[in-house]
Amino acid sequence: MQIPWGKLSDKIGRRIPFIVIGGIITALLWVPIMFVASPRDLIQVMAIQAILGSMATPTWTALIGDFAHSSKRGMTTASINCSAAIGSMLATLAAGYLMVLVKGTLQEMFFIPLLIAMVCGVVSSLVVVAVREKPLANNAANSSILSIRDVTRHARGNSNFMRFCTASVIFGFFMSISWPLFSMTTIEVLNASMLEVALIGVIQGIVTIALQPWSGKLVDHVGRRQLIIVYRLGLVLVPTFYCLASTVYHLYLASLVFGILVAFGDVAMLTYLLDVTEEEFRGTLTALYNLATGIVFFIGSLFGGYIANYFIGTFGLVLGLQLVYALSAIGRVAGALTFLTLKEPRKYPSTLGKELREIVKKLPLLPERGPTQS
Repeated sequence: MQIPWGKLSDKIGRRIPFIVIGGIITALLWVPIMFVASPRDLIQVMAIQAILGSMATPTWTALIGDFAHSSKRGMTTASINCSAAIGSMLATLAAGYLMVLVKGTLQEMFFIPLLIAMVCGVVSSLVVVAVREKPLANNAANSSILSIRDVTRHARGNSNFMRFCTASVIFGFFMSISWPLFSMTTIEVLNASMLEVALIGVIQGIVTIALQPWSGKLVDHVGRRQLIIVYRLGLVLVPTFYCLASTVYHLYLASLVFGILVAFGDVAMLTYLLDVTEEEFRGTLTALYNLATGIVFFIGSLFGGYIANYFIGTFGLVLGLQLVYALSAIGRVAGALTFLTLKEPRKYPSTLGKELREIVKKLPLLPERGPTQS
């Protein structure tokens, strides 16, 4: 549903109403979720929440692009991501504490965290009302919000966007193949406790938050393309770590590496998307990108789950998982190379290579040993 909402936002030239209404609807629908009595009820409420709440997703991204100048987009995006990561981590810790504190049924344990989520969602949406946006030029007055032909026409006319979207889809398929396997390795192979599982996420979150401010400055200084390529190639290490892991400490290391990559890569990916989408069609093209990658993530995850079941049944748990991890890693390498086709829409004052050389020069050197020193 993001494409109709994104197109409607572009058509009327406004973002704020969609963010506010979508955010409030999403928040209020936590109330019926508190009282669902069956999986079917839960699925139905979540579906309604996704359909109506999706109006906020492409418009929020488009609003960031509308406000942030291309030379400052890295720092702006990094600041927003950092704030969101801190809020998410604090909320997760608070929810876990409240669920342990509250005694009773599982439904009763979920009640207070979901109630707080509703209140925070409404408040945060109302805060956005105070944001003043500049109405955009209406360049889609005669366009239907349900016309896919208009969307594809705009996309095909933007070569930079098409290259980025195509590369993301190819890489996304091989990346998502390994997603259903991570929890199996963590729980069934390494027998990690709940505390150890939590630490895997906490390590990644802390590292990402710590590096986010620096990542924004670097993205604005050296550009997006180089960091995107490094990010995608670096993600090959994640299934590799899980493939070879023999202890939960290996997963801690994987989480550390992933946290570093996400700190720089997510900022570079989002800012490049904003760079290559025109202001008047940003909501539409952002929604199309989310739709394309979302579909391929679903297909890749489903394929990974099915092929893992087959390999596990044939070769056993450990070897079966390792084969799928290897397939994901090899595919990620091939997918990462497709990002070499990207082109920067503007020039930047430095390169990643120059920045790394400057960092190496500033590192303290070990004292040379003389002939009399042992």
